[in-house]
Amino acid sequence: MIETQPIDAQKINLLLVDDHQLFIDGLRSILGNHPRFAVCHTARDGREALQWLQYHRPDVVVMDLNMPKIDGQQAATKALAMYPGLKILVVSMYYTASLQESLQETGVAGFIPKDSDATVLVQAIEQIYSGGHFFMTYVNRPSTDDENGQKDIRQKYNLTKREVEIIRLVRQNKTTQEIADQLFVSPFTIETHRRNICVKLDIKGNNGLFVFAQQHVEI
Repeated sequence: MIETQPIDAQKINLLLVDDHQLFIDGLRSILGNHPRFAVCHTARDGREALQWLQYHRPDVVVMDLNMPKIDGQQAATKALAMYPGLKILVVSMYYTASLQESLQETGVAGFIPKDSDATVLVQAIEQIYSGGHFFMTYVNRPSTDDENGQKDIRQKYNLTKREVEIIRLVRQNKTTQEIADQLFVSPFTIETHRRNICVKLDIKGNNGLFVFAQQHVEI
């Protein structure tokens, strides 16, 4: 059952979006008992969240990435297109540099691993609410020849890290559904990436993308 509470003008009002009830219950326990926060609504997927956002405006949305119907990245994209000032914190067990870059391009305000402790979660919400951004920092490591080759291709065609990642999976002859499952997003999101890649590479159709991927093994 979806729970809704009135907006509390004295607190940071939160919308929690996740399809796992145990995780939602955990978030409610942590955030609902915090003196600065009020959990005003919970939703089980991106579609429910978007419907609720038509009539309410929370201070911060805490959203899972891998959900049915409409995944977190697709929901965030739609929500930010409709409400540009919306502040969204994405949480996910799948946490990579390429995914972080893709979410930053979408316009979300923060991204943390789902297994972060409560202190990190609270800090991320407060920083985002204050107008900042919160993304975990990666430790730099020396670049390899393969990474340098990827960088050259990315710069030549203005590809994002996520687009390069998808090209590599296309080269492995994976289907859209298989790529979506591996990257924890919806097939719709992968198809959108495919179309954007084809435009940047000036190629037509999935077969053209597969041929490009085979010809550029340095990616």
